[in-house]
Amino acid sequence: MVISAFFACASLDSGRPGRFLWRRLARLLPAYMAAVLLTYAVQRWIAPEGWNQLDGRDVVYNLLLINQWLPDVNIVDFAYWTVPVQIAAFIAGAVLVKRMRGRKLRVFLWALVVTPLLLRPLLDHSHALFVFYNGFALHRAQLFAAGIAIWLWHKHRMSTPHFAALLVATLMAQAIHTTEYGSTLGFGLLLLLVCAAAAGPDWVFFAPIATPVTWLAGISYGVYLVHQQIGTVVMDRMHAVGLRSWWLVAGFLTSALVLGWLMTKFVERPAYRLLTQIQSGSSGSSPRRPAPPVLPVSQPRTALADPLTELRLVGPLTVQMR
Repeated sequence: MVISAFFACASLDSGRPGRFLWRRLARLLPAYMAAVLLTYAVQRWIAPEGWNQLDGRDVVYNLLLINQWLPDVNIVDFAYWTVPVQIAAFIAGAVLVKRMRGRKLRVFLWALVVTPLLLRPLLDHSHALFVFYNGFALHRAQLFAAGIAIWLWHKHRMSTPHFAALLVATLMAQAIHTTEYGSTLGFGLLLLLVCAAAAGPDWVFFAPIATPVTWLAGISYGVYLVHQQIGTVVMDRMHAVGLRSWWLVAGFLTSALVLGWLMTKFVERPAYRLLTQIQSGSSGSSPRRPAPPVLPVSQPRTALADPLTELRLVGPLTVQMR
């Protein structure tokens, strides 16, 4: 979410909000919908008996991106909780980009960090607030604030002391929301690396591995969509035939890379080309950028993060996560 917010700012700063939003949706939604159907099919027909807790209603609500607003609906793959949150953030960014400038934007960033903390004590007293809080994953809002702040600092639009204070507040909020101080420390180190990458020159020492890294970056959204639940089923089926240890890891990684590449090549990129051609108003000609950029900027790699950390996890969703 941090990196996604950073690149969203770069796109919004140099382009039209409507164009930005359409392209983000064109990249995210078709592949997501295909992945929902594929993941459901794998759990329904390949996973062992008793694994699948999903039904047609769950699939429909997942496709409509409203499953997080309905406590009795199972999520098809727990990694997918980030997708509706991303889309909501992109819509908000497109709407607010012309209104949030200068001091207003800096105040808004602090509000993203502080407001969810103030709402936490009220969650046990209001079911409507609890649903709203979870639906928008407000306890992850500080991650978007950090990404925006890094971009502002990188563009010399935020002073270093102010930037440092906001990042410290982000880490404090992350620790409070998750109560996982070790992972918060790791997240802090990651933020420092992102800051170094944003502020410094290109890291030329990565040149020898640039080609494979670029390829992996190009299929990373597809990998994100298919790696978790399907990968777990793959490991289970491999275990059932007697394979153990590193064979399971190899199977998990191979399935993620192969299916992620297929999702990118046959769904994400063709759908993106078609939808951006529609936006350009000429379905018979290529848009200015006919394919998604090599480096994915619309999806964070937080697939294993728990969107309901320290909140309620009950019912079929808990069963599905086991």
